Amino acid sequence: MAGFMLEQWHWWTITLLACTFAFYFANSKPAWVAISSTVVGGILWFNPEFPMMYQLGVFFAIASVGFVLTTLILDFRKGDGDAVEVADEAPKRILRVDRLIGHVITLDTPIVNGSGVIEMQGATLRLRGADCDAGVKVRVTGIDGIDRELILVEPAESVAEY
Repeated sequence: MAGFMLEQWHWWTITLLACTFAFYFANSKPAWVAISSTVVGGILWFNPEFPMMYQLGVFFAIASVGFVLTTLILDFRKGDGDAVEVADEAPKRILRVDRLIGHVITLDTPIVNGSGVIEMQGATLRLRGADCDAGVKVRVTGIDGIDRELILVEPAESVAEY
């Protein structure tokens, strides 16, 4: 391993993998790994003899600054001047709406003119169904929309609640 040298294609591979992780997990931090590996790959494009120690230094410098900036920007919320403690927040889960089919939910707000919204597990979901007042129990019957964000509901008599 004495003669091992990170070449340009190594950095492009890291970029591709980091972009995949960033898109798959919907997280901006792997994007900084992609950005920093792209910069190092670009440097190697123009200077193939760039020492590996400097490659790693540039990579970790850009990634570290990006991680810190992303953390500060994303965790500095509500304009109140205080950074939010990430450890105190409940981890946000991605709500799988297809698992809601068949469940009975209670409306927080009424369904008017066939559309409404409901807040579930930190996500605001759009509803479509018959007009109902707030507090009415509805059963999820399906999902609609291009990105499957519209939940189809109908009034329910069941007592089971999600």
